[in-house]
Amino acid sequence: MDDSASQSGPRGVLLVHGAWHDGSTWDGVAGGLRKAGVPVAVAELHRGSLASDIAAAEAALNRIIGSGPVIACGHSYGGAVITGLPPEKVAHLVYLAAPMPDIGESSLALLAGAPPSDLGACVLGDLEGVTTIDPTAAGELFHAHLSQEQRAVHVAALVPQSMSAGHEATTSAAWHTRPSTFVVCSDDRVVHPDLQRRLSKRATDTVTWDSDHGAPASREAETIELLKRLATTAPG
Repeated sequence: MDDSASQSGPRGVLLVHGAWHDGSTWDGVAGGLRKAGVPVAVAELHRGSLASDIAAAEAALNRIIGSGPVIACGHSYGGAVITGLPPEKVAHLVYLAAPMPDIGESSLALLAGAPPSDLGACVLGDLEGVTTIDPTAAGELFHAHLSQEQRAVHVAALVPQSMSAGHEATTSAAWHTRPSTFVVCSDDRVVHPDLQRRLSKRATDTVTWDSDHGAPASREAETIELLKRLATTAPG
């Protein structure tokens, strides 16, 4: 599924999914990028800790680094994961409705310090252990801009999430030394837009989409275009 980058072609793109999701989040985006000739790697997380998720993302990144540092895009919790990648392997970081933690911050602490979203009421299980998302609420929570039929497909792909990864503090922050773009999703019911706007001030560039939380699906074309542009223009 992963492609090898050409020295004369676009940079590779690493796609990192969020909590309660898996790599299928990126099926449409990955397919669109590959059709455009962009090498793609999709990380599979749920390794039990932030550190092990970062290691999994780096392993995926290594499969497409042949032409040099890659574009790393993290959706939701995936933003914390790409933050911990080795800066020398990253040409540009993209935070898609995602936590952008600094050293010593955790994803859940950032969410706790923001206005409340609809997420809390939809989480089932032990907040210190493993949780799931209420399937009757998940479609509206993540994918309010999609049809009922489209929502059902995405809800069926949700998986349990170990909460320990969200509590784990960031120990390095690649965005301190690498350029970054923050995509604010203005109709997000998971990561409050006010928090996104605050975090976006840490990024080199900011764009705003009228999107629900599930931007890889509801704003698939825009996501492909943004990542394709960065893959072909971002300096090393």
